[in-house]
Amino acid sequence: MNSISITNMPELSFDVQEAINQLRINLGFTGESIKVIMVTSSVPNEGKSFVAMNLWKNMASVGNRVVMIDADLRNSEIRNRYGFVCETGLMGIEHYLSGKTEINDSFYMTDIKNGFIVPVSTNVIDPTTLLESYRLKQLVEACRKEFDYVIVDTPPLGSVADALNIAKLCDGSLLVVGSNSTPRKAVNDVITSLKRTEKPLLGIVLNRVDTSRKSSGYGYYYRYGGYGQYGQYGKK
Repeated sequence: MNSISITNMPELSFDVQEAINQLRINLGFTGESIKVIMVTSSVPNEGKSFVAMNLWKNMASVGNRVVMIDADLRNSEIRNRYGFVCETGLMGIEHYLSGKTEINDSFYMTDIKNGFIVPVSTNVIDPTTLLESYRLKQLVEACRKEFDYVIVDTPPLGSVADALNIAKLCDGSLLVVGSNSTPRKAVNDVITSLKRTEKPLLGIVLNRVDTSRKSSGYGYYYRYGGYGQYGQYGKK
């Protein structure tokens, strides 16, 4: 198996690390059937990929074998922000989905112990056909069998519909919401769209909470097995 070095994985403050740790623990209470978790958002720049990457790392740090599938083929924040070094030349998920490589060539070990990744190597202008292919389902099922957890990072659902196709292959979704920045209607629209997939909304991660009023830069609103209105959530 080929390997990747991640050169720009940030060190988290204690408060943020504890919030990510609590997120992992809460996801554990959803049951053993929840293994493949999609992470999405309503609009860009809500911190979706940050949450996905740090949840992936946190899960690996406690001994889970966990793989990150980067399914944001249009504009991969993970590839752009976290810095990959691969001596053999990077062959990404887009190569597999287009039939140029096989499943075993898609997995990369990382320098995070127990952490593996299926990366994006080149942005794809219109990946809809790739994401609707049977090969994506095969990839997700292979990951389900091989790893304890699978984290799938997707494009913002309020911008493009890619995540809806992906959600159908997952056991549930996490929705990242920017505190005091994301329009309430946008979040409600995404929740309504996710409901149509008939897969549970596992929780809402409230990002960029005002630290002058909160003890942490992250908030986590846990909801499993149903769908609520963001307007109701905002009243808590």
